[in-house]
Amino acid sequence: MTLADVSPIVSVVALAVSLFTLWFTALRRGTVRSTHPSFIAIRYDFVGKKAPQAKIFFRSLLYSTGKRGQVVESLFLRVREGSRQVEFSFWGLGDKDLIRGSGLFVPETGVATNHHFNPIDAETLFLFSGGTYSLELVAKLVGRESPVSLWRVAIEVPAEVFGPTIARERAIFYSWSPEQSSYVASSESRSGSVHALSDPQA
Repeated sequence: MTLADVSPIVSVVALAVSLFTLWFTALRRGTVRSTHPSFIAIRYDFVGKKAPQAKIFFRSLLYSTGKRGQVVESLFLRVREGSRQVEFSFWGLGDKDLIRGSGLFVPETGVATNHHFNPIDAETLFLFSGGTYSLELVAKLVGRESPVSLWRVAIEVPAEVFGPTIARERAIFYSWSPEQSSYVASSESRSGSVHALSDPQA
């Protein structure tokens, strides 16, 4: 094979590499991903004379797998416990000032913040009865018809924390332990008292 025969092959390979690089760095849409939430909390909101509203909030990093970034139209939680399945789609976000979620640009470098969710049905009281709860974070992206499931986790809610009479100050915090690959739960109150609900050494 002569140099004249090799040159066209080298040119084609170089062009293919250039086109792939262009697509990968500039044109590829990618999708949105989320890190495992470092903590999850459940509690109730009290607004005026309305019934208490169940709340689930957590902190995680949303990031885009494409250079151009993605626009999240909405985020919501699918909450399952036994035969119950409820949509928590009233979405708020922010570290200090909580704002209503109505679209979020997610760059390649990501956005780390707190996300708060309440049930879409504000007239029906959702009770955190004891049991195993499956939480699935779902994103609706602009330009995509089907929603994207970002993660699914399971948490245990003790029966004794939220009884028939819902206390304003009660909350359960789940802190993720990377070493144990599980959540360590504690029941807390606004007065500052903390009660461990799971043994980290168990």
